[in-house]
Amino acid sequence: MSEIALSVAFIGIILLIGVFLKILSDKKGYPLTLFLLLLGIIVNQVFGFNPEESLTSVGSFVTLALVLVLFDAGMTINVRRLYKNIAAPFTFGMIAVLFTIVSVAFFSKIFLGLDYIFGLLLGSILASTDLTIIAPIFKSMNLKTNIKEYIEIESSINSIFAAVFAVVLINFHETETQLAFTADILSTGLQTLLYNIFVGAGLGILTGYTILRFIHKLSSGQMPHIVMFGSLFFTYAISELLGASGIATALAVGIVFGNSKIQVPNIIKSFGGEMELILVTFVYFILGAIIDFQIMYTYLIPALMLIALVYFVRYIAVRYFTKNMEKLRRFTVLSSPRGITCAVLTLSYSSIFPNPALIIGLVFSVILISSLTMFLIPKSLPRRY
Repeated sequence: MSEIALSVAFIGIILLIGVFLKILSDKKGYPLTLFLLLLGIIVNQVFGFNPEESLTSVGSFVTLALVLVLFDAGMTINVRRLYKNIAAPFTFGMIAVLFTIVSVAFFSKIFLGLDYIFGLLLGSILASTDLTIIAPIFKSMNLKTNIKEYIEIESSINSIFAAVFAVVLINFHETETQLAFTADILSTGLQTLLYNIFVGAGLGILTGYTILRFIHKLSSGQMPHIVMFGSLFFTYAISELLGASGIATALAVGIVFGNSKIQVPNIIKSFGGEMELILVTFVYFILGAIIDFQIMYTYLIPALMLIALVYFVRYIAVRYFTKNMEKLRRFTVLSSPRGITCAVLTLSYSSIFPNPALIIGLVFSVILISSLTMFLIPKSLPRRY
């Protein structure tokens, strides 16, 4: 009984720390997720807390947090402005993902000895940036709306692309298709990409509109917020089971809620924000506890080279494929932390690699260092932009 009481107390302490760090993050602009990662690392080192034995449940927590973050991001997107401005972040997000995937594949072949299919998969895992880290920091900064939207849209887009490419590569791996058939890969990849995005987004739009019409008729006592988020999680699962992108589905539901003329109950926003905080708190705490510094130390040189490569590729993409953002190049390069999507893909697919521990160590090294670089974001902004 005492062990149960201690566990409950431990959960309570983590929640209280999460709230405190959230307040600090909102006031000072510090990256909340970084502090949670460090907290997990400290607890693991001091008390030997090791959630690695239950990676399935960890993956579920991470996925739920990702769904909520994307839904929240979708609610902040203005469709009219998105329609006018989506081309630039969409193109940039696509190019950045492709550059990262190809570059990491060559790096993995040369320095890690991985086959190209595993190298491409590692590139897909590392290609997405993380809204859970970017959005809270942006809220505390005096940024122009178009800049915020550009980065947030690009982050949402690259998360979808990265997840879709990972699924395509997993399918090739499972069917033992040889990478020599380049035309088949491109054709199948394009079909899968279009299917994932359009079916996922279509399901999200349809479900979002249906849910909104239904909960609009409910009183507060009938718990519209519970109906809403239960439906959101269920729709995400249906989309994934259909082979579509649950990420696109969650984002589309949020966009419907954020742009509908039907008034969204206030409890939806408040309850969603509270759920997001709880899940993100535990997700990053657990991810921090999973990080194995022995593995990171063993592969220190390739980890540092991989981190440098990821940022170099981002810099090249920013320099040659963004327009009217010359003054914001450093800001755009730094606004690319890896996080929840990387963690979801790593926990889902690391087991198929020849050396799963190596992949987990490398990816979590990138997550940790890229979170640290967020401290440099305020200094990267020019005085006038």
